[in-house]
Amino acid sequence: MRCVLVTVCVGAGLLFCGQAGGLTGDGGTQVSLLALSFGAGDDGAPSGGQAPSEARSVTMNEFPRRAIHLDCHTMPGIYDIASEFDASEFARTLSEANVDYITVFAKCNLGFAYYPTQIGQVYPGLEVDLLGQMVEACHARGIRVAAYFNVGIDHEHARLHREWCKVDKEGRVYRFADKGHWFRDLCLNTGFREHILGMVREVLDRYPVDGLFLDCFDLSPCYGTECVAAMKQKGMDVFNDAQAAEFCWQVTDSFMDEVESMARAKREDIFILFNGIPYRRQPTHIELEVLPTGGWGYDYLPAAIRYARTLDKPYFTMTGRFHKSWGDFGGIRTRHSLLYDLYSSIANGGTCSVGDHLHPRGQLNGEVYSLIADVYGTVRSIEPWTAGARAETEIVVVEPYLADFPSGNTYSSKPDGFSFDSVKGAARILSELKCQFDISDGTEDLSKYKVIILADSVRVSESLKPKLEAHLARGSAIISSGTAGLTPDGTAFALSGVDLVREGPEPFNPTFVEALPPIAKGVPNMPVTIYQQGIAMQPGPRTEVLARLYKPYSNLKAWDFEHETLYCPPEKDTGRPAIARCGNVIHFSFPLFLGYMRDAVVPHRALLDNALRLLLPQPMLEVTDFPSFGRATVTSRDRTRLVHLLTYVPESRGSIEMIEEPIVVTNVAVALRSEGRDVTAVTLAPSKETIPFTRDGDYVRFTVPRVEGYQLVVVE
Repeated sequence: MRCVLVTVCVGAGLLFCGQAGGLTGDGGTQVSLLALSFGAGDDGAPSGGQAPSEARSVTMNEFPRRAIHLDCHTMPGIYDIASEFDASEFARTLSEANVDYITVFAKCNLGFAYYPTQIGQVYPGLEVDLLGQMVEACHARGIRVAAYFNVGIDHEHARLHREWCKVDKEGRVYRFADKGHWFRDLCLNTGFREHILGMVREVLDRYPVDGLFLDCFDLSPCYGTECVAAMKQKGMDVFNDAQAAEFCWQVTDSFMDEVESMARAKREDIFILFNGIPYRRQPTHIELEVLPTGGWGYDYLPAAIRYARTLDKPYFTMTGRFHKSWGDFGGIRTRHSLLYDLYSSIANGGTCSVGDHLHPRGQLNGEVYSLIADVYGTVRSIEPWTAGARAETEIVVVEPYLADFPSGNTYSSKPDGFSFDSVKGAARILSELKCQFDISDGTEDLSKYKVIILADSVRVSESLKPKLEAHLARGSAIISSGTAGLTPDGTAFALSGVDLVREGPEPFNPTFVEALPPIAKGVPNMPVTIYQQGIAMQPGPRTEVLARLYKPYSNLKAWDFEHETLYCPPEKDTGRPAIARCGNVIHFSFPLFLGYMRDAVVPHRALLDNALRLLLPQPMLEVTDFPSFGRATVTSRDRTRLVHLLTYVPESRGSIEMIEEPIVVTNVAVALRSEGRDVTAVTLAPSKETIPFTRDGDYVRFTVPRVEGYQLVVVE
């Protein structure tokens, strides 16, 4: 990563400065230093955004580690807004909670401003400059601040300017999710564009903010008067969905360019986040919104962070303190559920942010910040080892569609059969196997990986094919499944040397897989059900069949007016392979990863494990006497390598996935491939307890005596 002078604002608000991979000899990050002057006035009182008469210098020389994202959207019926706000107490609470960065609100999704705007609508009854006081008080304590603007939804200005609303094909106003009249989408090809740009410019002119967070971008095409006219002027067909979507993207993209240009004219090192826009398009950093109970679930973070970390941009994860979703004022997470989220980020090379609310009267909740102080203090204790560490990997899951991730309504078309469940399934099954892997959209250099996985629906494009062929030419390996590995039209296998013929969709569903000896370890000696429909394929003479495919007696799934078929045992071998090997390519005829995400067939995980062992006989990390729910990852900084062990189990309780306590696991045996490095010590952090180790060929071996939720092992 190039050396940049930055102050990072993220969805939960973090800041970065420096080189993601560069380290000094003493373990400190090589960074450019940025000195800002800010503080309180002579009497210590907030100056409301005015330059303080006395300021202290704060050196910002590292990526913020422990952020807060204040998500404060206040309904206009609140009558005592900011009546008890104390800027000094606000900043003191954050400082004591180990917070080093915070995103605060300039304009909420109701459309109200929390500063004395001359352009927008100030929250009714607000008599203080909340934004200005927060910025100044936080800066006085060395806490950096990003300003939040909701761009996609704005009730107040949708009410006052109906012509600014985004309109669908049927002439109806778009409404955000299920929130009805309160959250109508606004169009950036109307007068709203200059309105919101004016408010952003106003904040940049008045306050020394360190970042901008612009929220709720929606890439659904608009068919309002202005958009239809502009599309026609460009010669675009308004009845063509792809062209309408492309126009929406052009409007959004030019708006983002304008924001970035305006912000950097004011401050070159400012960080900017456009929430809802693909990670790859973010100008300065990436944020990952991952509150598990808020709709993302516990399988989302492992997939999202392993993709984000391949893009060579600073990134962090944003969870929340809420028991359920955003806006849950009375909901508070358990300590260990929050720790699990934070540790999961750190173990994968990220940093941390926690979402919260400010009570409308202006108070931070003491119980909440006692919890945050606790978990952030715990996280802080391992930062001397983890700060600046980057993931070590040897496997990559390639999914080109992720180039548009995480936009929920992307402007490009999804490939046939694509499901993000395949990506999450790959992340889950590889995590359970303790594999060290990234997830990529395929545009990056793939040469560092030993195994490429094409999950379920990845067709081999003209741009991807040479990378895969070069990968095989180097002696590396590929695993594919379902319709992955086929030509773009899906009619044939794309790679030379793959001696398989695709006959068409698999005619039977369910089917059954019988493992043969090379991949039979740990697999029941019986035909095991495949619940997801795959493809029918025939092997050529250069193909090794690793598993046979069995058909059921009947394929009938509905009432036949005589007998409805409910019971479909395996009848006989189809004569077609379920899994086949061609040199260093192994193909599963069925969508293995989608199936694992939806059906959790443990024998299918064993099949993948055995296939990987054939192609990667000496993996980077082996962990034994460690349960499937345990997570093990490797990161490194300079010549120090870190093994992260997590033992938490999310449990379904009603509609909530819950973590209440950690699981204790003892005597975990670890083998770490040494990569030619001399190992001088193995210690536990933060206790600095030394544990014995042995050298065994290419591996260093040691036993971790106890893991209670999380344990960091330092290999020097």
